[in-house]
Amino acid sequence: MSRTPVSLPDNVVRERVVEVPVPADSALLSALFECDSNSQVILKAYNELKSRNVESRLFFEDGRLDYSATAARDTVYVPVGDSIVYVPQYVEVEVNRLTWKQETWMRVGKALTALSALLLAFILIRKRLKK
Repeated sequence: MSRTPVSLPDNVVRERVVEVPVPADSALLSALFECDSNSQVILKAYNELKSRNVESRLFFEDGRLDYSATAARDTVYVPVGDSIVYVPQYVEVEVNRLTWKQETWMRVGKALTALSALLLAFILIRKRLKK
């Protein structure tokens, strides 16, 4: 077995832009309600925590709290580079050699083919000359 090095192509770097979705935003609302002397529910205090991309609306009237939040979906485009790096690997190659019998039969076949061609040429020439 012999070891033969393989010629490798150049390394490949491909630049592309990848679309990365930003995770959903969130909002949190804490409210403190109290009842007054007339048994009316009063919103005493509230605290709202939300991400910067969240728009919210808070409405309280007659004991009813309405809260709505909308988040704008956002996508970020990030440039990335893909690389293909070729690493040389040595491949074991097994070389088949002909045996002496096979070589002998090949030479005999070549000689018989040459003799057949000469005989055919001789016959054709002889026929031409008889005409």
